[in-house]
Amino acid sequence: MIDLDKANHTNRELEMMLAGEKPLAMFYDEISFLPDEEIVPEKRFSAYVQNGEFVRGETLVAGSYSEKLDRETKIKYVFFALKDEAWRIDAMTLLVEQWYKTNQWNETCERIESALLGYTDEEIDAWCKKSFTTHAL
Repeated sequence: MIDLDKANHTNRELEMMLAGEKPLAMFYDEISFLPDEEIVPEKRFSAYVQNGEFVRGETLVAGSYSEKLDRETKIKYVFFALKDEAWRIDAMTLLVEQWYKTNQWNETCERIESALLGYTDEEIDAWCKKSFTTHAL
């Protein structure tokens, strides 16, 4: 059985990427909260982007990622990928932009996002089993 807390990459992104265990990291928040190193750790990743080990990308979308916000805002997404995995930035950008355009998120989207971020099939299956009432295994 997968321990989802242990499998979570949050706050371990840089270390996992340096170890080759994570191909892509994603950070985001409403632009009014940025820049903030606690939210988007630009400084922690910058040396690796500058030396070519990582590639950085970003996208800005209009909307709200939280049902708690009752107003339209702009959300900035920042991505860091291992240089040989740079294609994941374009794929994740497409996924995020389509989500905001359609306001539709489902298990398929979750599985794609999780795979792009480097979670294993077993971790993805366990997460989807916990998060969705129906799931494909």
